[in-house]
Amino acid sequence: MLLTEIKNSANIIIEKKLSVTFLRLLLLSLLIIWTIGFLQPALLTQNNFLSHYFLTKIYSRVCHQESSKSIIIANESMLVCARCAGIYLGALIAGILILFHSIPELKVKVFTIAVLPLLLDVCITFLGVYRYSQTVAFLTGLVLGSIVYLFLLSELENLFSNKIHKKE
Repeated sequence: MLLTEIKNSANIIIEKKLSVTFLRLLLLSLLIIWTIGFLQPALLTQNNFLSHYFLTKIYSRVCHQESSKSIIIANESMLVCARCAGIYLGALIAGILILFHSIPELKVKVFTIAVLPLLLDVCITFLGVYRYSQTVAFLTGLVLGSIVYLFLLSELENLFSNKIHKKE
């Protein structure tokens, strides 16, 4: 009887670990694809008009794509602005770093601290106090993207964890 309970508990733990690892790998794979997509102009050696047009349309749904605010790599503008690039790359970096580690407990205070520099930069730039800086926009996006990714991953893992516990 005790051996059966131990075996069942071990199976539940293994199932949870596998589902968490699968979820993390899936999200990381999607982030890699998304990142390669907005870096496409700099990554391709030949100008492929059709893929560039298609990807520009996709990324225009999530970014204003102002060329003056986009980072230029190899004489080609990325398909998102510096702030959006920071957000996506921050999420990607967080996804890689947390892949096989536990997520630290995050409170709303951490999210607030991460979003404030970005909001402050947007407001101060909008008011004309200082000129737009790609570096500041990228860095504030990087911080926010990593924290948002960790919050999202934590919530998804809790959702899957609750479903596994209901199986018990």
